[in-house]
Amino acid sequence: MKVLVTGGTGFLGRHLVERLALEGEEVWVLERSGQSVAGLRGLGVRFVPGDVRQWSSLRRAVEDKDVIFHCAGKVASSGRWVDFLEVNVLGTERLIQAAMAAGVRRFVHVSSIGVYGARAEGSVVAEDDGYDDNAARGGYTRSKIMADQIAFWYAQARSAPITVLRPATIYGPGGKNSLVRVGARVGKLNVVFGNGGNVLPLVYVDNVVDALLLAARRDEAVGRAYNVVDDERITQREFIRRMGQALGAKPPTLYLPLPVVRLLAAGADSAKAALRGRRSPQGLFSRIARSLQGVEYDTSRAKAELGWKPRIDLESAVKRLKKDTRP
Repeated sequence: MKVLVTGGTGFLGRHLVERLALEGEEVWVLERSGQSVAGLRGLGVRFVPGDVRQWSSLRRAVEDKDVIFHCAGKVASSGRWVDFLEVNVLGTERLIQAAMAAGVRRFVHVSSIGVYGARAEGSVVAEDDGYDDNAARGGYTRSKIMADQIAFWYAQARSAPITVLRPATIYGPGGKNSLVRVGARVGKLNVVFGNGGNVLPLVYVDNVVDALLLAARRDEAVGRAYNVVDDERITQREFIRRMGQALGAKPPTLYLPLPVVRLLAAGADSAKAALRGRRSPQGLFSRIARSLQGVEYDTSRAKAELGWKPRIDLESAVKRLKKDTRP
């Protein structure tokens, strides 16, 4: 099977490329100009120059490929909307169009559980529950929603063989989210908003790779979306403690009471409004409060249709992280 992976040098993409190479697939990685691919060169994979912002390069990259895994994207908490639009939205559409023109057999798009709208505390979110229609969401989230919608439009209107995966926050060796937090980082200090009792929607990176491979190989997956979230429920406080054990040191953490967070957020909103001359329709604190909501994500569809299950549990993940961080 000839496979093209976009975002192959990123966290998820690199783990996917390693697995595909291990399984003996013919793997091609889209290589953007100026991008370092040194970490992949020993895997026996091939590289094809290309950029999701350039249609002509994509047309060449997808030639003779059977499967495309689209893991590339601009991931940032802030930035210019035009950059998110160009890479995450239009880049996805260009790649889909190129894949269709080349007759690619399967296209697996990596989305996010962030595309869903706000839910009441304790809700269970399934794949058909609808997108977030709040225009005040950040540029990254809005772009992921639009890319998700575009993928489904092509799947339904043009019969494109597309599958969409919506993973939770991905963690694992080499990831930036080894100490996933709802808060901020000040130097080496983790600042957590609230008491850390919020449940984190997490998924170990190898479990996502399992889902990606199943989505590419199961006929039932065409035209479908799947939540990819680990079964274990763990609070932010407990996760930080467990990851601290894995990394060999307890990370300095400050738990900031929500009334204090509200005051600081109001000050930040006022300063931002003064600079921009207008106030955002959704304040910072409301976005923080949303991220602390205790909702669950239904993964029964992935389990029933793909045969997926979270193979690596938290205990095993901690052991792997501990091994990965040894000198």
